[in-house]
Amino acid sequence: MKIDMGMIGSSAAGCGPIAADAEARGFDGVWASESVTDAFLQSQAALLTTERVSVGTAIAVAFARNPMSVAYLSWDLAAMSGGRFVLGLGSQIQAHVERRFSMPWSSPAGRMRDFLLALDAIFTSWRDGTRLDYRGEHYQHTLMSPVFTPHHHTHRIPTMVAAVGAKMTELGAELCDGLLLHGMTTTAYLDQVTLPAVERGLAASGRDRDALELYVPLFLVMGDTEEQIAETTRKTREQIAFYASTPAYAKVLASIGYENLQLELQTLSRAGKWAEMGDLIDDRILGEIALVGTPEEMPALCRNRFGGRVDRVSSYFGWPVEDPDRLRDILAAFAEPATREVAR
Repeated sequence: MKIDMGMIGSSAAGCGPIAADAEARGFDGVWASESVTDAFLQSQAALLTTERVSVGTAIAVAFARNPMSVAYLSWDLAAMSGGRFVLGLGSQIQAHVERRFSMPWSSPAGRMRDFLLALDAIFTSWRDGTRLDYRGEHYQHTLMSPVFTPHHHTHRIPTMVAAVGAKMTELGAELCDGLLLHGMTTTAYLDQVTLPAVERGLAASGRDRDALELYVPLFLVMGDTEEQIAETTRKTREQIAFYASTPAYAKVLASIGYENLQLELQTLSRAGKWAEMGDLIDDRILGEIALVGTPEEMPALCRNRFGGRVDRVSSYFGWPVEDPDRLRDILAAFAEPATREVAR
């Protein structure tokens, strides 16, 4: 199991030093999120200050852009990094695509399929020198003259897509190199929804499970003292409640028998009662979604719950470990084989 650093920053200016530090501390990869700045700018800053780690977007909003603009950015980042860039795309939700980005919205899985196929056609044209002639339902790319063709390179650009529901998961498993799963998940949901959809997508593409990499930013509730764990527990309950109030995660709650909680949380969120929402995340929900323990226990806890299910993970709230040698040892333990479950 690989261990990454997620959400390397909200500013492109600050991402470089953070990524360099992550590489020095032993992380396998870093991920640039997209909230208040561009994920591609963050990725460039991270790639310029690192030499070993993979750097990916988790996520770049696909439908706020078009396949050609994403292709140019990704091609250049792959070239400058020697192939360390990973393109992670997400659909976002309808309100943001239409009202924040003023872009068209349609069935997200269908539009994402078209987007990914268009990207592949563009990359193939640049790589092989073939005529660009992609004609899809939402995207058409039929013009590529030599003056606008970027410098040739042979680096692969792995693509990953963010997925919660079965349709997007199946699509990503069929067309992509990996899936960006959400920390708001349970092993029951993984086993009942996510992994069967992965198998269907892989079967459609004629590939084996080894061809696909599954990444998830986990809620790791950790600390060296009861006080530290209590504080992280509070933040985690509130964050889970925020996600659980969204209809997209209703089936995740249903997988552990909390079918009615989503509507209750949604009602509180619309009333602005944010403080009360976290109180509804009881110990059972917390235990199904989060892992609780000391930092040293986290590698074994992650392997024993998610080993064989996902391939790489990160900690949603980071690591409360300041000693670099201590953290390096903890991170190295993620590569060890699963042995026994850590009891608490």
